Amino acid sequence: MSQVFVYGDSYKSFPVAIVVLDDGYIKKWSEKDENKGLSNNEEKLKEIVLNDMLQEGKKRGLMSYEQVKAIEFIKEPFTIENGLLTPTFKSRRFAVEKKYKERLLNLYKNIDA
Repeated sequence: MSQVFVYGDSYKSFPVAIVVLDDGYIKKWSEKDENKGLSNNEEKLKEIVLNDMLQEGKKRGLMSYEQVKAIEFIKEPFTIENGLLTPTFKSRRFAVEKKYKERLLNLYKNIDA
């Protein structure tokens, strides 16, 4: 993964996340034998990335309600130029949330459905 923005709605019991994948990760993943021909299979890749995130969270002692339950991939990285990073390379939470609010809410809707 290249960048992750975790968002928590105070009315929900779990967070969701926007993920910018590193092109090298996608290429490496799609070149594996079991994934040949699956480079366009975003759902399979989402499952793998989400499982990696859950395993890392468990290793670091996160409680289940602190673990991300759904992710959405985006292609545009967070940069200073697009206003999504500060000059010290921290995400501008309000700007990222505003830009991707609809996608974040859709993640919650899809889980609740």
